[in-house]
Amino acid sequence: MDSQETAISLRRNVFDWDDLQIFHAVATTGSMSGAAAALGCQQPTVSKRMRQLESRLGAQLIDRRADGIVLTQAGEAALDYVRTMQRSAQQLESRISGTDTASTGDVTLHASDGLSTYWLARHMPRFMRVNPGINLHLLRADAGVGPAPDLSITFTPDKDMDAPTAALGTMHYMPFASREFINTYGVPKSTHDLLNLRFLKLEQYDRGLALWENRNEVVDAYINYAFRTDVSSILLETIRHGGGIAMAPTYLAALYPDELVVLDYDVKQDVRFWLKYLPGSQRVGRTKCVGDWIAEIFDPTGNPWFREEFCHPGEFCEIEVIKPQL
Repeated sequence: MDSQETAISLRRNVFDWDDLQIFHAVATTGSMSGAAAALGCQQPTVSKRMRQLESRLGAQLIDRRADGIVLTQAGEAALDYVRTMQRSAQQLESRISGTDTASTGDVTLHASDGLSTYWLARHMPRFMRVNPGINLHLLRADAGVGPAPDLSITFTPDKDMDAPTAALGTMHYMPFASREFINTYGVPKSTHDLLNLRFLKLEQYDRGLALWENRNEVVDAYINYAFRTDVSSILLETIRHGGGIAMAPTYLAALYPDELVVLDYDVKQDVRFWLKYLPGSQRVGRTKCVGDWIAEIFDPTGNPWFREEFCHPGEFCEIEVIKPQL
């Protein structure tokens, strides 16, 4: 094959990676405008590049609807390939730079907003003092736009065998309220009374947490929720300030024993969580440093609320525990 034929073949077979990035942004944000905002470009540019990609592939990837976009069957398949290509590109970078053992540079971590706000943030100052050369980017777990994170705290074990995953612990959920709320509305005498008080609900954006909601459908059907949000920190701050009762992780008892009360009415649930590494990133010094720090602050030996077996809040702090009176 001569040089001209080679050039023609390359032009025919090499994708424009920008088109794939735009498609990934559209698929993960659910709209053209969302993709444009995430990528810092104009919406007409996104629409034009999507049409180009669909024309090249000879298939419709998205259904354009008034309330956003929906992936077609071909689009779902294409998204799987794009994610695989992203992982491969990141693996290449990680493995080529695998000899980099220095604890300096950028590290991206994805975690739920609740864990980020109430657990990771309080340990962050010490990490930054000890590791001044690491620039840590802590993003919400559902931040779908952009490359895959170096590490993520996930509530669903990854099926990708190439992604190293380590168990971090278990979060145990019980009903919590503020002292102010109980003083105002009184102590519920039974589980029935408890469920008829003002309840708050977290609308889960994380599939793993949504699974335990499904296991509580029977109880859930009896509750008339007065307030719903998909942001954990909003829910927990509403509890703290007397807004109502909600299922919350027991580690909050250790953080706010003077503000909150635990309602021990045999309504409990637990959710396991894991630390997942981007394939190859464990050999990069800065990523390993962040991973070791995460394992340390979630160590169940010193943090009994993260043990796999349930540890009652009354066993590890002086929080008030309210039980049925009947």
